[in-house]
Amino acid sequence: MRPHSQSERTEAYLEHGRRLAADAAGAAIRQARIDQSRIGQVVCISCTGFVLPSLDAELIPRLGLRPDTTRLPIAELGCGGGVSGLARSHDYVRAYPEKASLLVAVELPSLTFQPDDSSVDNLIAALVFGDGAGAAVIESPNGTAGIELARAATWLVPEGAGDLGYELRDGGMKVILSRRLPEIIRSQLGGVVERFLAAEGESLADIDVVAAHPGGHRILDAVERSLELAPHQLEASRHVFSNYGNASSAGIFFVLAALRERRRPGQALAVAFGPGLSIELARLSLTG
Repeated sequence: MRPHSQSERTEAYLEHGRRLAADAAGAAIRQARIDQSRIGQVVCISCTGFVLPSLDAELIPRLGLRPDTTRLPIAELGCGGGVSGLARSHDYVRAYPEKASLLVAVELPSLTFQPDDSSVDNLIAALVFGDGAGAAVIESPNGTAGIELARAATWLVPEGAGDLGYELRDGGMKVILSRRLPEIIRSQLGGVVERFLAAEGESLADIDVVAAHPGGHRILDAVERSLELAPHQLEASRHVFSNYGNASSAGIFFVLAALRERRRPGQALAVAFGPGLSIELARLSLTG
């Protein structure tokens, strides 16, 4: 047991991040049963390690994708990156319906633990975060196996900018996880979701389940209260948090996988939160 240098953390990020990203991406491609030559874009999301080139540059040759595949690395959206990545993949296949987008999120929050930091933020982060990766192939008509993506949106809440994120300090990545965050979500989320759904003539009464980012029990409680949900509507998110913790941007893939495995057709809303404070939304249909 000893502190690791930033160089050692980066080496660990490369070793495990490469493997997790490749495993998740390969599984998504096999599940989609798609001709890999159709994949024209790779969106790679990660906020718990920083390397140039980003991991997607290694994924393309490792997976046997075309060398002219477009790369879109996303780092600074934190836990909201997975849902935002769905939106960017959705944009791509709308513009190029003959192609597909490979979306990959890989996070290693354990590498951000600060052994000399006795703050409550650091302790909470150690308790709730977990390492993991997720991936999906998005293709026209904008779906992945068992899930169809209709549209997505983002909403910025500037007053929460200082309540969630990371700061790169001498000892590595220092987590910012304010105890105010659940209250901000509780006060802001309902109105944002109402506007998002109303734009297409919908309301929360049309939503069967909510795929909320599994950020923690207090975060999920805030989502449930703000949207006035029945407990069963957040069941998948609570299950994922209890079993895997908060895998940052990759967490939403765990929730979507849990919903897909249940094979219950219905209408869904994906919700995640990132630094900014950003609220990331996606309207989904579960096809069973």
